[in-house]
Amino acid sequence: MKVVPQVFYQHPRIEKVLIDGLSCVILKNVKQADLQNERYLASHALTLVLNGGLQVETPEGDLTIVQKNQIILLPRGLYMISDIIPKDNSFEAIVFFFDEEITDEFLNNFEVFTKEDTSTNLVLEYDQNLRLFTDTLLTLYRGKNQHQFTRPKLLELLHLISISKQGSEFLSKLFQLKKRAKKNIRTFMNNNFDKPLDVEDYSYLTGRSISTFRRDFKSKFGISPKKWLTERRLEKASFLLKDTNDSVTSIARQVGYENTPHFIKTFQKKFNISPKQFQIKYRKDIMI
Repeated sequence: MKVVPQVFYQHPRIEKVLIDGLSCVILKNVKQADLQNERYLASHALTLVLNGGLQVETPEGDLTIVQKNQIILLPRGLYMISDIIPKDNSFEAIVFFFDEEITDEFLNNFEVFTKEDTSTNLVLEYDQNLRLFTDTLLTLYRGKNQHQFTRPKLLELLHLISISKQGSEFLSKLFQLKKRAKKNIRTFMNNNFDKPLDVEDYSYLTGRSISTFRRDFKSKFGISPKKWLTERRLEKASFLLKDTNDSVTSIARQVGYENTPHFIKTFQKKFNISPKQFQIKYRKDIMI
């Protein structure tokens, strides 16, 4: 699983137009599909498809196809996302990531209101105001390193969408993000402990503040979430080391560790042996 926008910052074929922490504007142009399509969005995102298409599936099974010149609002969370690349051409999109501070600042200008939540992804049309905004933004800021304008430009984008024909739907969706429904913490954690997420991410995904998440977690599992995550991830790693020939780096990623040296250190602390030595020893025991 890839965590975005962070992974985009390291991608050679993704242009970073504006960046401020987890809020940014990036320009994506790829000719080959990424087979690893599981994503965790660490910020809310608006993805504008300029060429090709985009397939988005939520954990609940809601499937959306985004066509050229459409924009999809993707709240922070887990998704399966696939670029649809035209034959003999490339997939191109602009992605606007915006954190909750930007959302809160923007929504302070409006009275709270929500429509009935259909739970489907909101797809917006790329109207004339948004075209002008995007063209001007790229002209002024591409290659200029003017990152201090990231937040003002994202707030401007949210404003332009709010005054569009779909503005009321958009505002309703943003307000709904502030009132997330709680998910069953035991089910969610058992299904997702091997993702490269931290406690703050899990608290958000289960619809809780960090303090409430820690309290609810302790009441369900009897230990802290950090300790439980370490135990579950190392348990799964030990099974993979025994049952597969995968590399230590591959196994580290499969159980939620993006930093292989940290995984090795944590594994050795628990088992008093390195992952590689553990794998070799177990293989020898089988052969005997």
